[in-house]
Amino acid sequence: RMAGVQAGDRVLEIGCGWGALAEMASTEFGASLTGVTLSTEQLAFARERMAGLARPDNTAAAVDLRLQDYRDIDDGPFDAICSIEMVEAVGREFWPTYFQSVHKLLKPGGRACIQSIVIDDALFDRYIRSSDFIQQYIFPGGCLPCPREFRREAAAAGLTVVDAFAFGQDYAETLRRWRHDFLAHRDEIMRLGFDTRFMRIWEFYLAYCEAAFDMANIDLVQFTLAKP
Repeated sequence: RMAGVQAGDRVLEIGCGWGALAEMASTEFGASLTGVTLSTEQLAFARERMAGLARPDNTAAAVDLRLQDYRDIDDGPFDAICSIEMVEAVGREFWPTYFQSVHKLLKPGGRACIQSIVIDDALFDRYIRSSDFIQQYIFPGGCLPCPREFRREAAAAGLTVVDAFAFGQDYAETLRRWRHDFLAHRDEIMRLGFDTRFMRIWEFYLAYCEAAFDMANIDLVQFTLAKP
């Protein structure tokens, strides 16, 4: 909705993950969705998920999921672009390329909805001068933008932030529930072959992020970008 998607629109998802947004875009909005990922495991799962889906008019869902780098997409432009928590994974040095790609692949007058975890503006300079637990153990090479830098990078690429919806406290509650369920299934998880070190790292990761959202050091924001 934030991207203004309507039935029949061509929608691009940068980082299509497990296919949840692709399923929604096709079955609820009647859009034609192209999704790209670099994960073979996620792609296989998402493609299986798409099997047998139908649009609201009962025609077959139009979903094209690819193993492809977003920088190599050459069949734009698209009416709308969506990207969920991808920008923080590409690395700070690639933010200009990311936003330039969004601009290039979006039709004039189109909108992009980019969801990102962001770090507080006041903490950003200190954050980028060091490596924290998540960068060291969970997402090597990743970097959270702050709202100020997100807007600056978007503007430099010719995009305008027209809306920003923040809901970090919801993420804190989600993380609490994830951690509770993770620990409740500890024995089952370890039987899959995961060791005590993995369990401790993952528990700390979930608690670490939960506390950061609770303290408002980080937030979760859906930015809506417009291309003139």
